[in-house]
Amino acid sequence: MMIIREILALLAFLIGTGFGLVGMVGLFRFKDPYSRLHAGSLCGTTAVFSYLIALLLLSPSVASTLRMIILIVFFLISAPTGSSIVARFIWESEDAERQRSSMNREDKSL
Repeated sequence: MMIIREILALLAFLIGTGFGLVGMVGLFRFKDPYSRLHAGSLCGTTAVFSYLIALLLLSPSVASTLRMIILIVFFLISAPTGSSIVARFIWESEDAERQRSSMNREDKSL
């Protein structure tokens, strides 16, 4: 039974690493700040969530399992909230109008 949990945890770690790398590529590839924010926050949230699931699978006791579940719930609430705050700051920043007007002029292809 332990070997199955370890294999599933390894799979979750690999999935998290893959999402983290894809998010990092998205941060450098996309041109406008909103696309960069989307790539970073979505892939970052998925990567950290996958790591937490892997740690949950490897937790040795019920007490640490309950702590991990509380941590997962807190993370699922706080990560999208943080991204929303950053997006609002970008939207209300001084050069937001310049960014929006340049997005309208540029080619939409990625």
